Amino acid sequence: MNKIPLKRLSFLCSFFVAVFLLICSCTRNKETSAGPTASDDNVLFPVDEQTLENANRDAVRKENIQIGDFIERYGWNNMKESGTGLRYWIYSSVDDKATKVEKGSMVLLDYSIVFLNGDTVYSSNRDGVKEFVIGRSNEISGLEEGLMLMHKGDKAKLIVPSFLAYGITGDFNKISIKNTLVYDVYVLDVLNY
Repeated sequence: MNKIPLKRLSFLCSFFVAVFLLICSCTRNKETSAGPTASDDNVLFPVDEQTLENANRDAVRKENIQIGDFIERYGWNNMKESGTGLRYWIYSSVDDKATKVEKGSMVLLDYSIVFLNGDTVYSSNRDGVKEFVIGRSNEISGLEEGLMLMHKGDKAKLIVPSFLAYGITGDFNKISIKNTLVYDVYVLDVLNY
């Protein structure tokens, strides 16, 4: 009778145990293979929904304080606030009977955009007049919201919080993440179709 050497027997046993463990680990139930949960010890960033909400609320509160300080510093006491958080002041209104900016309107704008620190980011003097259709453009929602409060010939200051501007991405050019934008806009023309 042939005897299997002890070394070889040990190797075969180890091999079969490894195969058995591999098969067992591959047949775990779906619940455990769904990925890490907030209660797992190996999660890198365990964040629950409440923590995110609190962080967002805190960021919005801090941004509102900065906007309030800016308004006070420049004496823009006529600023109004919309339900979304947009601040606006139509400081020159030619005629309330002029063509109103609406969703679907083609608008032609003279504009400048500055940060709260006063640095100019973009302006029609340097970048050309802006022309786009409200609701069908890549413009930020805060700008479109502000323009829909205006008529042809109106001039306004708009303070757009970051969440109505480029948010946590920026514009991948001159506007970085979470920047409040201050617009000075002049509606040169409005075409409603």
